[in-house]
Amino acid sequence: MKKILIIAYFFPPANFVGGDRIAAWAKYLHKLGYFPTIVTRNWNDGQKDLTGRIEDNTLKHDVFETYEVYRLPYKRTLRDKLNSYPNSIIASFLRRFLSFLELFIQNFSMLAIPYANFYDFSLDLIKQGDYKCLIASGRPFQLFSIASKLKKRTGIPWIADYRDEWNTFQNKNNDSFLLSMIHNLEAKSELSWTSNADLFITVSESWKENIQKVIRKNGFVVMNGFDTKPSSASAVLSNDFGKLEISYIGTLYSYQPIEFFIQSMKELILRSKNGIKIKVNFIGLNIMPEQEQRVSNLIKGFEDYFFLYDRMPKIEMQQFYENADFLLATSFDEIKGWYPVKIFEYAASGKPILLCPSDNDVLANFVKETNTGVSFNKTSELIDFLSKVILKKTKNEMFELKLNLNSLETYSRENQTKKLALILDKF
Repeated sequence: MKKILIIAYFFPPANFVGGDRIAAWAKYLHKLGYFPTIVTRNWNDGQKDLTGRIEDNTLKHDVFETYEVYRLPYKRTLRDKLNSYPNSIIASFLRRFLSFLELFIQNFSMLAIPYANFYDFSLDLIKQGDYKCLIASGRPFQLFSIASKLKKRTGIPWIADYRDEWNTFQNKNNDSFLLSMIHNLEAKSELSWTSNADLFITVSESWKENIQKVIRKNGFVVMNGFDTKPSSASAVLSNDFGKLEISYIGTLYSYQPIEFFIQSMKELILRSKNGIKIKVNFIGLNIMPEQEQRVSNLIKGFEDYFFLYDRMPKIEMQQFYENADFLLATSFDEIKGWYPVKIFEYAASGKPILLCPSDNDVLANFVKETNTGVSFNKTSELIDFLSKVILKKTKNEMFELKLNLNSLETYSRENQTKKLALILDKF
């Protein structure tokens, strides 16, 4: 069994999708000849915020059959503590100032990184253990700085895991002088920190090509995926024939054109005023307060049909999956190659995906290839489709999609971990 070291900021029991990727590697790599050691930070059970006080902040070491994990004490900075005062104007100003200061200084000194303790701890592990390689999972990308320094100190080969694009991100906002300055610093840091990386992995082909052009390293694709296998061979609506329920689950970003869907639904609601009950759920909008406000503005006058919920544990979200007729996804403006993790969870849920507007890219190809959903780029076509669905429901008829299970299975986290193992074998 070959030992590998993985440094990752996000890891269960925290409630962040970034941790699910590493958790899958911890679960499945053991079957493929690798025993991972995870170095992460302490999290409260089900924690949904980045800066909350940790209930038990002692160093922990848990050993399981398939992996081991070290949970390091979380050093709560002054900026983090100021999050406890969300309504204070002074605290808000200080938070922004300290955030900018950290973004600036961390390009020059690892001491500016709140999780700098990952370095010393990982260095001791490498000196004591026979680790074949190191994987640093970004975000946060400053973990690449730690990995780079560990290689310089010990010679351990390392792999940069880009869960997201960094300076190749296709919709980066650098309108202000300060943002532009930070971007230029980070672009130099990305090149510097990855200069001694042996290779990198990322989650889509187009992102691989973008990153490869910048850092000049060989790249490979290890996608995210789903961990719970589909319970049936079809994606079907709920069996409540008295309503049409559509749910959007997860973070909404400024570059998602949610207006397309909301305006279409408002028109459909007006047409179906005396017909079937229509309900639209947005779950987790509070993660981006400005997007919550954006949606609130769009649904004014239709609050009886649109419902906004805070982020919640996965076990609580399960009821929304079960009650939904469709699960909503959108394009990301002109950003290509983006597979949000939710698309895989949607696909495995047994409910049809409603992609609107379509990205005419990887998401559209995914729902078509796996036959897990439908996509639309015209309001009239979306309204016409949903009107037909409503008619079916009023007649107690079901709408279903026969899943392409062979295609869908390739996107399981277990199969994606097999791809990682093949890369490690050659590496």
